[in-house]
Amino acid sequence: MLLGISKILSNPINIIVLGWLGIYLFFVFFVFFYKYFGLSSWFKKEKESLNALLMSGNITTFSSLKHCIENSETINSLTFDACIEAAKTKAQSGLVFLSIVASTSPFIGLFGTVIGILSAFSSMQSVTTINMIAPAIADALVATAVGIIVAVPAYSFHQILSKKTEDLISLLKMQKDFYLSK
Repeated sequence: MLLGISKILSNPINIIVLGWLGIYLFFVFFVFFYKYFGLSSWFKKEKESLNALLMSGNITTFSSLKHCIENSETINSLTFDACIEAAKTKAQSGLVFLSIVASTSPFIGLFGTVIGILSAFSSMQSVTTINMIAPAIADALVATAVGIIVAVPAYSFHQILSKKTEDLISLLKMQKDFYLSK
């Protein structure tokens, strides 16, 4: 096993590719957990605010809409829409990074694989058997596997956070609609 890892890391391009994908994977998990817990907390506050609005008819200080309408001279649908768009922009921050990682990491892995296969073929002597070239090709394919391993959570996390953002915006729109209907 260690011999296989040393072969993979013997090519400087593979070191760069696997390092890059490792950094991607770290930040994918960091962004996901940071955004997930932040959006969950924000969603909970907006849900409590919607419940309070339904009971008392007033937007509570928990709502992000409260601060926005307090600073505006007129309270109308356009004011609320601007506040909701600002909240949407804030909620969606970080999602672009996840989509970039999900779409680029397989290509980065594929690049490492291509370089590894080129290296394997260039090291062939005049008489080569499949037993001699297969391990080098197998080692080269590790980069593609790692690229896919990084892409799957990035894509999944992007989808989860997009849904949480949509749910949050729906709560804000419900608050807006109820507040303006009274």
